[in-house]
Amino acid sequence: MGAATRASTTRAADALAGVARPEPGLGAELLSAARAVASSHQLTAVLADPGVPEEQRRGLVLRVFADLGPQTRQLLGQLVSGRWSTADDLVGGIEELGFRALATGADGEGLERELFTVQRTVSSDGALELALGNQASPAAARSALVDAVLVDAKPATREIVRHAVQLPRGRKPVEALQHAQSVVADALGLSVATVQVARPLTDAQADALSARLQSAYGRKISVNQVIDPSLLGGVRVTVGDEVIDGTVRARLDDLRQRLAG
Repeated sequence: MGAATRASTTRAADALAGVARPEPGLGAELLSAARAVASSHQLTAVLADPGVPEEQRRGLVLRVFADLGPQTRQLLGQLVSGRWSTADDLVGGIEELGFRALATGADGEGLERELFTVQRTVSSDGALELALGNQASPAAARSALVDAVLVDAKPATREIVRHAVQLPRGRKPVEALQHAQSVVADALGLSVATVQVARPLTDAQADALSARLQSAYGRKISVNQVIDPSLLGGVRVTVGDEVIDGTVRARLDDLRQRLAG
């Protein structure tokens, strides 16, 4: 992500945070707009072109998205008035704002954790991942599959997953869901820790680990457990790009390398 994209995304997120009473459909409308912009290379190019006067870009948004709510159109105007490192980054910026709007809406509590559960479900079922990622299949069919699989999920979760399979932007379904989860977590003021263990942590162990990580990173940590019996014991923690590997398997591998040397 280039500097221009980061700056424009930050300004748009600030604008969203400044919306006093977000409309219930704001997040869904923003994701719909992201798909609409992405479907037209010409529209994307014009809206992301700094050579086109800002007033014209904003006016185009008002005409193209006249059927969307005023808050959605206002935020889209904010987005297209920014500068973007690439035209596709504009689509990503609209998408991110949609995720953030859903995260801070009525369904926001627990949304990050539910997305992680969906992510693990998809990654463990090759047939499901293949079906969701099959771009030759009609978008309506893939969306129907999402609704069938996530019948008990939050409406916001279904909205995000439907969007991820309709507009993957070159990513596999699991990768698209990982990105959505990270944006949702950030919008909720969380960092995500993926904790791999040989056996499930008890509630007390999970709470203690979360507290230690929160102290280390200076913000609230959401702990997502992944059970991997091959680790034998111990814990491997991944927070962003940082990996802390305290598993028995890692220690055995280290011992083997020392002996081999």
